[in-house]
Amino acid sequence: MKKNQCYIDGCENNAEYKAPLSPDKLNTYIWFCYEHIKEYNKKWNYFSNMSADQIEEFIENDIIGHRKTKKMGTYSVDYAEKVEKIMDSLNSSYLGIDKNNLNPNLYSSKYLNALAVLGIDNKNASIEEIKSSFKKIVKELHPDTVGNDKSKTEKLTKVLESYKTLKEYYEQFKRPIIK
Repeated sequence: MKKNQCYIDGCENNAEYKAPLSPDKLNTYIWFCYEHIKEYNKKWNYFSNMSADQIEEFIENDIIGHRKTKKMGTYSVDYAEKVEKIMDSLNSSYLGIDKNNLNPNLYSSKYLNALAVLGIDNKNASIEEIKSSFKKIVKELHPDTVGNDKSKTEKLTKVLESYKTLKEYYEQFKRPIIK
């Protein structure tokens, strides 16, 4: 394997460090030894051949990663319609939507975990199904029924928290749509 010789005339050291030839030729490299690469780097100035206006333009373009951009709304003819659809879908969660129209990906893991704690497999379960399952489990775990069993009390606490989560979900999302 051929070793590179330092770019500096008269230097006999092995060149282990590469650097761009100039700011205009960033993909053309020259090789230096350790001592000369330090000197080259100290003197390197990417902006040396640029005017003040060019430097300012470079800095402004650096903010956007030197990518071309377009003004907002110039991407397509139906841009306003697309934005309106997005806004409608965002607003629908606040206005209440029919549970049958929910996208399955919108169910949070907190909601799904709460259903699992109550032993419900159907993520589209009605509030009546949830209440029924909740009442059944509470009867089984309540201290009046089982006494002061600490493990049952902890399970009951999880069931109560899960029921609260599910109620909040239904209050937020399952209200009938007002027309």
